[in-house]
Amino acid sequence: MNREEWDIRLLEYWQGESLSPEELRDVENWLGEKVENRRYYEDLQREFLRQRWVMREGLVSRKGERRFRQVAKKRMMLRRAVAFAACVSVFILAGIGYYWRSEEMREVQMVENGVIHHGSSKACLFLSTGDMVELGKERKSLREEQSVAIDVKQEGMVAYRDSMVTGEVGNVVYNRLVVNRGGEYRIVLADGSEVWVNSESELVYPVRFVGEKRVVRLKGEAYFKVQADADHPFVVEANGVEVAAVGTEFNVNSRKEKVVASVLVKGRVEVENGTRQVMLTPNQLAVCDVETNGIVVKEVDVRKYIDWKNGDFVFSDDRLEDVMNKLALWYDCDVVYADAELKEIRLSGDMKRYGEVEEFLHFLEISTGAHFNVKNKTIVVSIK
Repeated sequence: MNREEWDIRLLEYWQGESLSPEELRDVENWLGEKVENRRYYEDLQREFLRQRWVMREGLVSRKGERRFRQVAKKRMMLRRAVAFAACVSVFILAGIGYYWRSEEMREVQMVENGVIHHGSSKACLFLSTGDMVELGKERKSLREEQSVAIDVKQEGMVAYRDSMVTGEVGNVVYNRLVVNRGGEYRIVLADGSEVWVNSESELVYPVRFVGEKRVVRLKGEAYFKVQADADHPFVVEANGVEVAAVGTEFNVNSRKEKVVASVLVKGRVEVENGTRQVMLTPNQLAVCDVETNGIVVKEVDVRKYIDWKNGDFVFSDDRLEDVMNKLALWYDCDVVYADAELKEIRLSGDMKRYGEVEEFLHFLEISTGAHFNVKNKTIVVSIK
């Protein structure tokens, strides 16, 4: 048996696949022969998982990485890893816990009693009367001033229908949509524009657009798919920055203090901070410094900036602290570090946003070498 075939056998053993008694005995005897064999086996596991969570710290040699990619492709190991992680998640949710094959059969500490769960479609809608309505996936029918109907859909969306005669003018009436940590919500405005509002964000908007511009105000992060109307530009105001569009798709993030980041997916948008204007083309990011009035524009891979809207976590050479900040928003939890240096670990990869936190932390633990322990709704990151 050559090296690649043996690696496949080890991975099958690791994932608990059906092996014959003779094959099981061969693997276990080999693992028990010497410490170097056990280390090789553990390194192989890490190389496998790094195909999904890649550390940019030179821990995986190019030669080893190429060899493993060949093995993974040959036996479609990536698909098996996803299936395996799903099974692990089911065991944990059932309160059984799980173990990796090893001489010590040590338990990996994760979430107890399912305290931390992924987010869902939920928000609070504040009407012009001051009344607050909790939104989820239950159907509701509401009314606003100026003959505007509000429909709450089962798929986690609220839609405004303007029945006023075109051209008829009335007072501007505003609603406010607030999405707390662990939530997200989609809204269809009266003009047909769609907005996906991320966790810990809020959007203020008129129930019916009146005047030359369609203006909304954002705190936090949202993705906009603007209905085309050349005569009435759509303007997003965020922390003193204006992002103007006619008919396009873009993401605006004002979550960081004194910084507004806008990334363009389709069409074109104009970004203005009061002293300077820039026009973006698709796949460009504009970062506005509110304090200095500077604007930096660069080409980017837009996936990592709009991943949340598509139900994913996407990272590209990102710091562990930034990765965990995204996780904390969606899973509504806190993160503390036993050693500040752990925040600087660099990661690349992607995972589904709707997976359980156990799966997410498991991949991080194997890839980074750090330890993730959950106490109530706090994740403690420490050195193993």
